[in-house]
Amino acid sequence: MNIYALSIGIITAILIIWHFKRRKLEKAQFPYPILLATFPVYYFVFALYASDFTALYKEIGISLIFISVVYLAIKSNRKISALLVAFGCIAHGVYDIYHDVLFINNGTPVWWAEFCGSIDLILGIYLIYFAITAPNKAFKLDRQKAAAI
Repeated sequence: MNIYALSIGIITAILIIWHFKRRKLEKAQFPYPILLATFPVYYFVFALYASDFTALYKEIGISLIFISVVYLAIKSNRKISALLVAFGCIAHGVYDIYHDVLFINNGTPVWWAEFCGSIDLILGIYLIYFAITAPNKAFKLDRQKAAAI
């Protein structure tokens, strides 16, 4: 286990949550779902870096699961959306941990599972807390704030 990657992942997750709270992005519908949609892209880049197109096709196939969760989250109310994104983050964290068991993507750094997995799991746990404590209102989409993201 790479304790440095794990520690940096934990700090990164805390900074993401802090930034989203400070900028009041949690009132908008899109920030956390869009963040989840970006997670599979790193594996695309790793596969392209290694020129491993077999891994790229597999990564794209698996990413469809996460993109589907993002789509459902965007179409849902605040609590359901947060729970869907939490499920997606936790599922992606588990995917990070077991990635090499499923198939090898030669471009993936050896420390990636600890780094990205810790971010995913912390964000997922936080979003469960957010879903439980947030009022069940429709999202307030401020177009100017969304454009500033």
